[in-house]
Amino acid sequence: MKDQLTISISTINGSYHFQLGKYLRRNLLATFLVFMVSVVVMAFSIKYLWSAVDQSQQEKTQISRHANELKEEIQSLESDRQSLEQNLADRRYELEQISGRVNELENVLGIESEGEQPLDTRLDTAALNSAVRVAMLKVIPNGAPIDYRRISSSYGSRNHPVYGNKRRHLGIDLSTSTGTPVYAPADGVIEMVRPSKKGYGNLLKVDHGYGFMTLYAHLHKFKVKTGDFVRKGDLIALSGNSGTSTGPHLHYEVRFLGRALNPQYFMKWGPDNFDYLFNHERSIQWDSLVKVLEAQASTQLQLSLHKAVPSKGISN
Repeated sequence: MKDQLTISISTINGSYHFQLGKYLRRNLLATFLVFMVSVVVMAFSIKYLWSAVDQSQQEKTQISRHANELKEEIQSLESDRQSLEQNLADRRYELEQISGRVNELENVLGIESEGEQPLDTRLDTAALNSAVRVAMLKVIPNGAPIDYRRISSSYGSRNHPVYGNKRRHLGIDLSTSTGTPVYAPADGVIEMVRPSKKGYGNLLKVDHGYGFMTLYAHLHKFKVKTGDFVRKGDLIALSGNSGTSTGPHLHYEVRFLGRALNPQYFMKWGPDNFDYLFNHERSIQWDSLVKVLEAQASTQLQLSLHKAVPSKGISN
């Protein structure tokens, strides 16, 4: 029959004949066409995927190259930033040295002594009430900021232990072990935290307000950051041996309106020795500060009394 297809297979065992009908042939043909179409589609899909993978690999390589370029640029910028910070630290250190020379020149010319108050106008501490005394002990640095073994270098003119020449020492060096806690000697705000390997080394400044500032140099580690508010007795740093230093110690300065003062006067001052500072540090108008603190204490007292008085109820 012409609608049938006969397939003959001969073997040693004889011949075999298979007859395929019209519908079976169509099914085989359709299956073959579907298979061929699938193969072609798969071939194009594989080619497309390989192309996409190759393009992705190229894009990945470009991104990686761009990332490396950005990383190198960031490292360059970071190096420039560190260099600028170090230059700024050097300039600040030079400014501190210039300030010391200015102070020394003022001493030679007798300018600083002109700022001393005469005996008849000095602060009458006996007339101060307890509120003003407490306020002064909060805002003016007092007591030692660290537990130290000895004073290795005092305030004033000295031979520099590293450079050998005679320079004015703007603070006091307190000999102690590396890692000794450093505490705030009064309430204030952290004005600056500056890591450095030169000059003052790791440096920290605290602004106590009313013109007073303290400086801590050659530190090992900071325990605060710029902008932090601290109270007297708060831990602010650990002592060290950073910068231009010959051994572990704390370089401690006390300044008023930028002028370096003798820190020992402030370290020896406290509630049990209240007259000491005012008898030794005579370049500050203490009476003017007292008037401000008295006004604040009076205002606080009035506010406290106002809160303590109960509001009267309205009776019918």
